[in-house]
Amino acid sequence: MSARHTQFEDTCEITGIGSDVTVIGEILNFREHDSITAMIDRAARVTLRWNDRANVYVGSLGGVEFESPGPKAVTSPRMR
Repeated sequence: MSARHTQFEDTCEITGIGSDVTVIGEILNFREHDSITAMIDRAARVTLRWNDRANVYVGSLGGVEFESPGPKAVTSPRMR
């Protein structure tokens, strides 16, 4: 019997809500369905919190609101 193992990518798409500009953020800390802390262009650190109603992570930095679906998950069988 093999168990399933889920890993998440270390980057995610982050979109500026007002501008519709999407960038790739490097994830510093991730807790599924809780929060993401990511760096944008290695210059700005943004924290996004999970929004149950919208099923996305949302946050703001410097008056700009951001959203992200989170990192992509890769599920594979775990070998013993």
